Amino acid sequence: MRLVHIAFVIMLFGFSAQAESDEPFGTATVPAPQDPHAADWRKLQDDWVIEREILERCRVDRKRCLSRAALRFLTIVDGARVQTGRARLGYVNRAINLAIRPVNDIPNYGVPEIWTAPLATLTKGAGDCMDYAIAKYYALGEVGIPANDRRLVVVSIKSLGGQEHAVLAIREDQRWLILDNRRMTIVDADDATQYFPLLVVDHRGVQRFVRPALAQMTRAACANGN
Repeated sequence: MRLVHIAFVIMLFGFSAQAESDEPFGTATVPAPQDPHAADWRKLQDDWVIEREILERCRVDRKRCLSRAALRFLTIVDGARVQTGRARLGYVNRAINLAIRPVNDIPNYGVPEIWTAPLATLTKGAGDCMDYAIAKYYALGEVGIPANDRRLVVVSIKSLGGQEHAVLAIREDQRWLILDNRRMTIVDADDATQYFPLLVVDHRGVQRFVRPALAQMTRAACANGN
């Protein structure tokens, strides 16, 4: 019976559930390929391929670059390259926060929600919380932070009645740090108790955080050998 129960727990939560220490906010995740945001993420990645070609052309010959947004993005990346550690993260967080005005998608694009690539956002000069996080995600990728150390995270804010919000989580020195358009300072994920993590998006695709109570139940079942 013990082996049957353990097998059931593994099947329920999936072999690919990430260890708690590997994810922001200390909570395991499971793949969510059917989540509605999976389509948003695929389109965004396609858009970024196009924008990155523009960036490469502008990087080679900035004098002939016709995209002011590309030049601004490259300036942010160049400024971040000369920084290290948390100073680099703080630089990108502040630079992106100052480059974009907070505007919801309906007045900005006429739709309830759209995930926008960095150059499109910088061209508008405005965006919502996800647009800020996306711009930081790709800017820090250009600086050289590995894909496995970057996460777009959708959270709910407890103090605002569960309002959803998007932030960027970066792993630095084995700790997850939070970059948020609502503040200029970098926050350790362990100290960001006002957030309840819902969804994580990165190079692996879209994943959902396992509810803490369920994660605890799984650990206890395995530990007790039931």
